[in-house]
Amino acid sequence: SSEDEVDVLLHGTPDQKRKLIRECLTGESESSSDDEFQKEMEAELNTTMRTMEGKWKSPEMGTSSSTGQTGPATTSKYYDDIYFDSDSEDEDKIVTQDVRKNRRHQQRRILSNDELLYDPEEDSRDQEWVDSQRRGYRNQRRVPLQQRTKPSAVPNSDAVLNCPACMTTLCLDCQRHESYKTQYRAMFVMNCVVNKEEILKYRKKPKKRTKKMKHSKETTSIQSNEEEEEVYHPVLCTECSTEVAVMDKDEVFHFFNVLASHC
Repeated sequence: SSEDEVDVLLHGTPDQKRKLIRECLTGESESSSDDEFQKEMEAELNTTMRTMEGKWKSPEMGTSSSTGQTGPATTSKYYDDIYFDSDSEDEDKIVTQDVRKNRRHQQRRILSNDELLYDPEEDSRDQEWVDSQRRGYRNQRRVPLQQRTKPSAVPNSDAVLNCPACMTTLCLDCQRHESYKTQYRAMFVMNCVVNKEEILKYRKKPKKRTKKMKHSKETTSIQSNEEEEEVYHPVLCTECSTEVAVMDKDEVFHFFNVLASHC
């Protein structure tokens, strides 16, 4: 009857509940299920029910049932008391050891990343990745793997340079100009492309000449003017083609149009 079924669902054992659910789904009782296919279906149903019952149990119920067991599996599910220690003598006098123990099991369970909504170790992994990238832009790539006994120190950079238009990272290791604070120079860059077809020429500041140099020949003056011209190639961002720097003949990059994140 329906009353018996309700009573089984409320107060019955897990085996009785599974039998009742099996009868409701298949329409047959346990005594009539002699077929091999029916037995396979029953086994699969039992497995599904056990899995569902395990999901229905809350984390507190699951941990409370294993309090009698000793081992690292039970102690690692809770934060250590030192993690929440406030170093307050007044609190130590008021709060007893029993209260601390109960409160630890109730409120100080180690939460997963999904429950915290963030990964506490992600910042450390990101910092390690950035440090490895900065080391890679030094001469370490020229050293054979057999000779790399330990990682080199992270280079001291004045800033991290980014594109002003799309904020793409352009350089992790650079040196700031002594006079012009918004200009930087670097040897190793990323996300940059050099336009070798376009040439930029800049004249150096003329130096003071002596009287002997004024009486020199015209040919020597023309040659000196040619030598005083510096040749550069424009450097563009690979993501948005914004001109961010120039490269000289020594393949040194001079950044002048960047967003600097100072270290």
